[in-house]
Amino acid sequence: MPFTPFHLMAGTSVKSLFPKYFSFSIFTLTNIIIDSEVLFYIYTTGIPSHKFFHTFLGVSLIAIFVALFCRSFCEVGLKLWNIILYTKKFSLFEVEIKITRLSAWCGAFVGAYSQLLLDSVMHRDMMPFFPISGLNQLHSIISTNNLHYLCIGLFYVAFSIFVLRSYIKINKSYKKY
Repeated sequence: MPFTPFHLMAGTSVKSLFPKYFSFSIFTLTNIIIDSEVLFYIYTTGIPSHKFFHTFLGVSLIAIFVALFCRSFCEVGLKLWNIILYTKKFSLFEVEIKITRLSAWCGAFVGAYSQLLLDSVMHRDMMPFFPISGLNQLHSIISTNNLHYLCIGLFYVAFSIFVLRSYIKINKSYKKY
């Protein structure tokens, strides 16, 4: 699933369930870095290949790197997000700028392993257990369509939770007056 929103759709459900313990921006950056390998191979060979950064070892190294060194980069992005959306209409989309260590680590590892899992199911050329195994035991355990439906369903769950939390937040603010 290189460069598709399906990975991010799956991540929104985790963010909606655990908003204080999960950084969606770290999750997103982790996914982008992992998929940059595919972009590199498309650019250099013309063939989308899933190599080292699509193995448990590779995604783990990326998750550690992002969790340790990319929090401040993502915080700048969140600050810009809030500046762009700073109006009464979009105040529900305002986000917390500070990324805690715990939320960075959770976002990075959930991003890394969900990327690996989703891509392993979809792409035949992956070897997620390399160097232990050169096989992809997860390929086609469900159909590509069902995988997409699963990701879309997770997004609907996240959206429903977001709407419910927003409704509760608005009602609490009205009761104060």
